[in-house]
Amino acid sequence: MRRPVKADVMPWLARALSSAPRYALQRSLHNLRAKTRGESDLVQVFVNPRDPFGLPLLQALIQLQERFYVRFRVHTVWQLDDNMYPEPALWRTWAQQDATRLAQLYGFTPPDRPTAPSETELTTATARLLNAEKTGEGLITAVRVLEDLWHSHSGSPPDTAPARYDHAQLSENERLLRRLGHYQGSMTRYLGEWFWGVDRLDHLERRLNEQGLNRDVPDAVLFTRTWSDLMSSSPSPADGHRATTTLEVFFSIRSPYSYLSLERAVQLAKAWNIPLQLRPVLPMLMRGQSVPDAKKWYIFHDTKREANKLGIPYGFVADPLGPGVERCYALFEYARSLGRETDYMLAYARAVNAEGIRSETDAGLKMIVERAGLDWQKAKALLNDQSWREWAENNRKAMYDCGLWGVPSFRYGEVSCWGQDRLWVIEKSIVAATATLNKRQGRV
Repeated sequence: MRRPVKADVMPWLARALSSAPRYALQRSLHNLRAKTRGESDLVQVFVNPRDPFGLPLLQALIQLQERFYVRFRVHTVWQLDDNMYPEPALWRTWAQQDATRLAQLYGFTPPDRPTAPSETELTTATARLLNAEKTGEGLITAVRVLEDLWHSHSGSPPDTAPARYDHAQLSENERLLRRLGHYQGSMTRYLGEWFWGVDRLDHLERRLNEQGLNRDVPDAVLFTRTWSDLMSSSPSPADGHRATTTLEVFFSIRSPYSYLSLERAVQLAKAWNIPLQLRPVLPMLMRGQSVPDAKKWYIFHDTKREANKLGIPYGFVADPLGPGVERCYALFEYARSLGRETDYMLAYARAVNAEGIRSETDAGLKMIVERAGLDWQKAKALLNDQSWREWAENNRKAMYDCGLWGVPSFRYGEVSCWGQDRLWVIEKSIVAATATLNKRQGRV
């Protein structure tokens, strides 16, 4: 009998680690520890002045403080690890644009200054943030600091000399961040669980509701605008709406977030009756970029809770890195030639993310291929074809041309964005394009 190898065990380990009983046990342990320490109402906040997402996050936390009996403890951090951000220059440009877009969605003050903060401004902001940590007004002061730093109409005079700050305190904050298991700013942590920016505050709201900390309406969850209304305004089939602009989806078959976005993008394209173009790229690790363990585990657990929220199965993961990815892409053109590329990629993504199917094996791949309505014998003969490497690289270059470097990314006409929770940006563009088309055709 063949002895199990690591690849046999890993899907079952992933399933166990993402199981409901495991999460329930973890939350119970953290809850007990917090009660013992008198910290059941304490949320830790990590803010980096160089990260524009901190401004909308802090403004959102002010609102949460009004709705919940909760304390926020602010920790200022500074380091931006390059291996966490493989394209720092692109990240900086994207981050400010995206944070501004997100702030406007919720009616917050946007981080929309026309030029990047100088080192003097950043150092001064750091000193002010560290001083704010020592006061009872830390959250409110931190909002003011980041408004002065990032908002174009703050009215604050520019600083001419950098302020001094407590390096020991800053270093201790960064050690705390890493000891608790994370690597970036704009993060909140409650009962052992991490929440990134405004985008994951709906999960924090649920945790606070579960703890009975709400001041007013039970179980109110308000930070849902990035996902809850998606496709709610799409036309009915009877309207005969047909757009000609294509929605391009840049994704990796290995990326958990790509899996979620693929499911939702297909739904969005169908709802608006628009053409869909799938543009696979190689995973970061197969492009020579690193994904540190802290980032990998955060993505895994974050994908699980996002999948639960969206009603998408996830967790029984058979990582296709390497041969699984190569075999997947080798058959993409065959599936596309039959108009079944979407069915094929959905079947593949579901198999490796939710069913523990080993795509690097013939048995696993045969199952995926046949589910997509393709012929296994024809597919099997194409597995050694390497021509896919050229179009995968072309897709990567096209993604970079959008000013983006990671998956999932989307392009609709002149609008592009990154992240499975940014399809609302695409739909907003679809709505605008539809309104323009209807006006030209005299339908409005």
